[in-house]
Amino acid sequence: MQQIIEKIKQKVPAGELFRVNYKSIPIDYEMNQLKSINAEELEGWALRIIQNNKIGFSSATSQEQINRMLEKAIEVSQFGQKAYFNFPEKIIPATDLNLQMSDKKIKEKTIAEMIEEGNKIIKKINSINADFRCDAGLTKQESTVEYYNTFGGSFQYEQTMFAYSVMVQNTTENDMLMLMESQQWGSDSMPLDIFWEKLEQKIKWSSKIVDIESGNMPVIFTPKALLVLILPFISGLNGRSVNKKISPLGDKKGQLVWSPLFSMYSDGTIDYAGGSAPYDDEGIKMQRLPLIKNGVLENYYYDLQNAAEAEVEPTGNGLRPGYSSPPAPGISNLVIPEGEMSMEEMIKDIKEGIIVDQVLGLGQGNVLSGSFSNNVQLGFKIKNGQVTGRVKNVMIAGNAFEVMKNILGVGEKATWVSGQYHFPHVYLKSLPVSAKKQ
Repeated sequence: MQQIIEKIKQKVPAGELFRVNYKSIPIDYEMNQLKSINAEELEGWALRIIQNNKIGFSSATSQEQINRMLEKAIEVSQFGQKAYFNFPEKIIPATDLNLQMSDKKIKEKTIAEMIEEGNKIIKKINSINADFRCDAGLTKQESTVEYYNTFGGSFQYEQTMFAYSVMVQNTTENDMLMLMESQQWGSDSMPLDIFWEKLEQKIKWSSKIVDIESGNMPVIFTPKALLVLILPFISGLNGRSVNKKISPLGDKKGQLVWSPLFSMYSDGTIDYAGGSAPYDDEGIKMQRLPLIKNGVLENYYYDLQNAAEAEVEPTGNGLRPGYSSPPAPGISNLVIPEGEMSMEEMIKDIKEGIIVDQVLGLGQGNVLSGSFSNNVQLGFKIKNGQVTGRVKNVMIAGNAFEVMKNILGVGEKATWVSGQYHFPHVYLKSLPVSAKKQ
């Protein structure tokens, strides 16, 4: 890559070269049986240049395409976006982070060991209920990232990830129960005890289907379902949306807008978390960035381009959705700090309400405005402080920016969702719920 960047320097005044290599082994089970074992490898190259104060970008899947990639980036730059930034001349060593990202145990885990773990999952589900259909997946992934720019800035790192996913289905004449749980982490150290505890509790709660009346009522969002409410915040706090003046949060910095129980921060420095790295994809050091603190909007998150346009410092959030896309403001790991209320206390506090655990159509509605409207795929009714059964044909709707003003409690235990979101349960005072009786 150093040799390639030297060639690029001869053609353009400024550029960066990004390379990523993914190796993964996914193992899939379908209907309680082993279905497939694959070994996959993907390499991606991305080139971003600045010429005549305009940005050009191109990508490729192999080193042999570098010359064409450079030609294309130069062509694109003629019509590219104005560059407000330049690439970092010095990338500060991140040795002080002492960040753990790669686990030898995952690298050495064999296919035979993965199959053995998968068989245990299927056996466990069968022991709970032999009539359940179980689809499961286990994936081992190793990745290497390298970065060089024409000013001498460079970094590289390795990362591992191991993921489990389970989907349990039980279909009868008038009903289809679908339960989904997943867990992924950068080290082979996450116990499955909590995974099974959550699944077994939901199976127990799902054994009876109950009706619920439509109306405004208290709602508990599980960590998995909480993304319904948090996606609008991810969009609204994006520095690019703020710069374009399309974010409804663009004029709220420093203001108390939401419940004092609500805090949230982005943090790319958590050992083994999926969004962690010593640097973002532009060479800016990762950090813990307070976004909302006790209901007060503290910061927006930026990449180099949007930070320069806003005349603020970049926050280490310049991330690539994939190698074929240029960096943009993105969340590394998103954390909502734990509160003081247990799940049991939340349930006991409710005379009539619901727990939302899985939704259909995540991101439906005008996310940027805060609006959401989702069918509840998996939810439970609470009556007089007790979970009485599973609800069907239920829809929730509202505006996330408004409902997060009315938080009654934040859970004392947070769990990782998709290896990148660390969320607790959140107990809302009231939310519109529409229900169709069975």
